[in-house]
Amino acid sequence: MELFDKIKQEIQEDLKLDRISLLEKQLILPAIKHKWVSRLIEYKRAKNNLNKKRKTLKEEAMKTFLNQNLPSTLPKAAIDKKIETSDVFQKLNEELEEIEIVIDYLEKVESICRSMTFDIKNAVELEKLETT
Repeated sequence: MELFDKIKQEIQEDLKLDRISLLEKQLILPAIKHKWVSRLIEYKRAKNNLNKKRKTLKEEAMKTFLNQNLPSTLPKAAIDKKIETSDVFQKLNEELEEIEIVIDYLEKVESICRSMTFDIKNAVELEKLETT
């Protein structure tokens, strides 16, 4: 969850609004949106790459098991289970789970960024009302 916490903290800073930074946030909002959409895409690509790596490693491990002189009565499902419970696959699964959580979070952040335009507009209007 270290990755998630780091991203969460960075997003909090990017999306924080106050009276002093209101105009600045309004001007850099497109850049903030782009930053987080590109990060979302990066993590989706990383997830795809991990899934490919996982599939390749599993195929190689299965070939290795089948090429050994194991009893022919050993079911393929048992070999598959052995591969899935290995340390390498457990680590890959943990990485995939964390990336999936980050992807879900960034998809929600994307919708928050979309609505932020209205939030800024409303804050500017409120500021105008208070100063007149």
